[in-house]
Amino acid sequence: MLSMAPASSPASVQMTNRKVQSVQVGGNVTFSCRSLTKEDVIQVAWQKETDGAEDNIATYSMMNGQKIAKAYVSHVSFAHNKLQASAISLYGVTLQDEGCYKCIFNTFPLGAVTSKMCLKVYGKAL
Repeated sequence: MLSMAPASSPASVQMTNRKVQSVQVGGNVTFSCRSLTKEDVIQVAWQKETDGAEDNIATYSMMNGQKIAKAYVSHVSFAHNKLQASAISLYGVTLQDEGCYKCIFNTFPLGAVTSKMCLKVYGKAL
């Protein structure tokens, strides 16, 4: 009997931190994830979800290296940028950084496998 798991199965991506993290305004936070698939990872992407919309933050691939979107370049950096494991750090967190972040491993031939973690920001705006 042959059994196939869907590409988006929760076991395909492992978060290496809590599913929900909290940080004070002005603080720093790092999100990490690792691909557990045996498929070839072509690209790793990070997105932020806000009110149902997805905003591209950063990508890493062997072909194009690391790219950080203009809106995030001043306070986001890659803490770890390998195809099987990735981490981004947010510096000087603001209330606008609150929301959920997705780590997306684009694999061949199965497609995207994802993991989601959320950020709660507390404290007063600076």
